[in-house]
Amino acid sequence: MAEQGTAAHADAEAHAGAGTKVTDTSASVNAEVGASVDAGASANYGDTTVEAGVSAEVHAEAGAQAGFENGNAHAEAGVEVGVSAEASTSISQQVGDVEIKNETTVKAEAKAEAGADIQVGKDGVEAHAGAVAGVSVGVENETSAYDKDGNGASAGAGVSIGAQVGAEVGGGATMDNGVATVGIDGEVALLAGVDLNASVSVDTKPAQEVVVETIVPVVNNAVDTTVDAGKSAAKETKKAIKRLKVL
Repeated sequence: MAEQGTAAHADAEAHAGAGTKVTDTSASVNAEVGASVDAGASANYGDTTVEAGVSAEVHAEAGAQAGFENGNAHAEAGVEVGVSAEASTSISQQVGDVEIKNETTVKAEAKAEAGADIQVGKDGVEAHAGAVAGVSVGVENETSAYDKDGNGASAGAGVSIGAQVGAEVGGGATMDNGVATVGIDGEVALLAGVDLNASVSVDTKPAQEVVVETIVPVVNNAVDTTVDAGKSAAKETKKAIKRLKVL
């Protein structure tokens, strides 16, 4: 008589956490919350086994930090939210020592994230901000045949489609070895990405050299002239004092 039987299960999990960290030069905080569920069932009909299962997960995370390093103050913050679901079915048949199995899995997920950061200090000012959201759906199918020793083969195929849209912008002003750079950059994504950026750099060293070669000598000459005039005035004053004494 062929063996028959059924089984089922269901599980759920949830978690949450938060933390902070403080040092002499920085501070950070983050928080996370998430949950997941899954359920499944199976049935045996002689040499044939049928299984089905589903699962889902959701999570959210946020964080921020700020600090001071190498003469620059910086701060950043970000948040991420995601959800995913999966369903699968399989049917297997035992033929002698070989198990033939066919599995189909469908997945779907969505995700969104956003963040920003800024730095200001001796290296100038620089800031960035961005947000991205996306969704995807996919299906896979696989057929396999293996014996009890693991000998066999499998073949499968899958397809997925997704869309993503987002934007990121940033820019800043920096000074590095006498070169001042002012820039702006951006990115826009919709299935395919498009990058936009522009930057202008100006080498200030020639201007500094002009100051050193022209302005500084003029100032030095002016100082020397002032000193000489001061000395002459002091001499004339001494002579006048002597004449007064003689009188």
